[in-house]
Amino acid sequence: MGTLGRKSRRAALAQLRSGRAVVWLSLLGGVVSLLGFAGGRWWGFDLCSHFQAQYFGFQLLGLLGLLALRRFRSAMLPALFLLVPGWHLAPYYAPHADARRLTQPLRVLSFNVLSSNTRYADTVRWVQATDPDIAFLPEITQPWEAGLAPLKATMPHCLIQPQRHNFGFAVFSKYPIVEQSLIPSAVLGVAMIQLTLQIDGRRLIFVGVHPPSPLSADYSRGRDAAFVELARRLRNESAPVVVAGDFNTTPWSQAMAPLTRIGLRDTMLGRGFSATWQRTIPLLAIPIDQILIGGALRTHARWTGPYLGSDHRPVVADLQW
Repeated sequence: MGTLGRKSRRAALAQLRSGRAVVWLSLLGGVVSLLGFAGGRWWGFDLCSHFQAQYFGFQLLGLLGLLALRRFRSAMLPALFLLVPGWHLAPYYAPHADARRLTQPLRVLSFNVLSSNTRYADTVRWVQATDPDIAFLPEITQPWEAGLAPLKATMPHCLIQPQRHNFGFAVFSKYPIVEQSLIPSAVLGVAMIQLTLQIDGRRLIFVGVHPPSPLSADYSRGRDAAFVELARRLRNESAPVVVAGDFNTTPWSQAMAPLTRIGLRDTMLGRGFSATWQRTIPLLAIPIDQILIGGALRTHARWTGPYLGSDHRPVVADLQW
C-alpha cells in the first residue's frame, strides 16, 4: 500500500505540474494575442496580430489538455483566450452576403513569384490553366520577364517593371489599360501600381500592391504610409475597385484600417482561412497575399493555388459585377 500510495502521489504531482505548465503557457499565448490590438502604438505589437489561426489552435490544445487532466476550473483560461482568435476568424467561416449567382465573371490572380525562383515554365502553365482576366505578379526580375512572355498570348495588355531587387512587378490583362500610375514608397521605390481598365464599356480600377515588409520600424511605417495614400486615392472613387498583391500584412493588422474604412472588402470572407506565405515553417504560415474589392463588385469564389517554387502561394478570386 505504501508503494502504491507513493506512486499515486507522484502521479498526482506530475498532473498538477502539467496542469500548471499548460495554464502558464495559455496565459502567455493569450497575452501575446492581445498585444496585437496595440499594433497602432508600436510596430512590434502589430506583428502579434498576424497569427490568429495559430493562437486558436494553441488555446484549443490547452483547453483539451486541461480537460483531460480534469482541471476544469483552469480550463476556463484557454476557453476565454479562444474568444480572441475566434472573433477574428469567425467572419471567414460565416456565410457572407457577397455569395451570389455568377453573372459576368472577372477572374483576378495574384502571385508573388519570388525573385530567386526559377520555375518559370511551371508558373506559366498554371496561370494559363487558371485563365485569369487580370494577373498581378510581384518580384519580377529580367529573367522572370522573359519567362512570363507566353502569357501575352491570352493577356496582351501588360505593364512590366523588372528590378534586380524584390520590388519589380508585372500586370497582365485581357482588357485594355487606359490609365496607369506608379505610386512610390518612401522606403523602397515603387510600392503600388494603379491602373484603369476598360471592361465592356465600363471602368475598373485595379491596384497591385507590394509594400515594404515589416522588418523594422522604418519599413513598417513605409508600408502603413502606402496604405494611407492608397485609401486617399480611392476614397471618392465611383468605379469598382480591385486591390491585389502581397500586402506584407494580414487582414487583422492595424495597417489595414485605412483600406477597410473606405469600404474595401476581403474576398476571403465567408470562404475559410487560407494561409499564403511561409512555406518553410508551416506553423507560422499567414495570409499576407490578398484580394480586396470595393464598389459594385461581389465575390463569387476565392481560392489559394499550389506551391510553384516561391515562398508564397497564389490567390485567385472570381468576381462579378
